[in-house]
This record gives sequence, C-alpha cells and structure tokens, in this order.
Amino acid sequence: MELPQIVKSGTWLYDGTVTHEVWITRQNFDYYDDEGYQDTPSVSPYDDIFQVLFVYEAQLRSVSQACKSLDEAITLAEEKCPRIVWGNHRLQSLFHGRHYKLEP
Repeated sequence: MELPQIVKSGTWLYDGTVTHEVWITRQNFDYYDDEGYQDTPSVSPYDDIFQVLFVYEAQLRSVSQACKSLDEAITLAEEKCPRIVWGNHRLQSLFHGRHYKLEP
C-alpha cells in the first residue's frame, strides 16, 4: 500500500462559523475495503482512486466513496459542501494507512 497523497485541499465553514478542511487524496486502496474482511480488494494496488476526506483539527470526520478521477472527487466534495474554498494549503503525504495522519 502506497502512502495516500493529498492532491487538493480546501476549507469550508461548518454551521457558517467553524472552519473545517477538505482533503482529496490519491491512493491505491479504498478506505472502505477493510483489511482482513474481503477476499479481494475492489481497487488494484496498481490503480489510483480519489477519496474526499472531511477533517476537523487534523482529525478525520468522514470519507467519501471512491472516485475514479480528481474531477469526480471535486464534484462530489462540492455537492456535499457547496462553499469550499480551494486553496491547496495542504498538499502532502498522509501516514498510517486508513487513519490518515499528518505526521509519521
């Protein structure tokens, strides 16, 4: 499993007042393919998918379904949070697999 990469990031205001982050990751696994619970993963380790992560104070709150392209993931994110400000303030690798931590 390669490290997930944040390839697009932005912010949005929860309840119009509390800043939350949105990260779109490129990775070669689906967050919802639990290790040990599935005979074969739905994503080949040679393919990339994109998932939208909704984050508050560097803590993961929710993850979208897998998208096949960055454009599809952006559209999905903007459907969930129509007022995202894409600033790409956080473009980096994430660590600890499905736990998506900023630090190793």
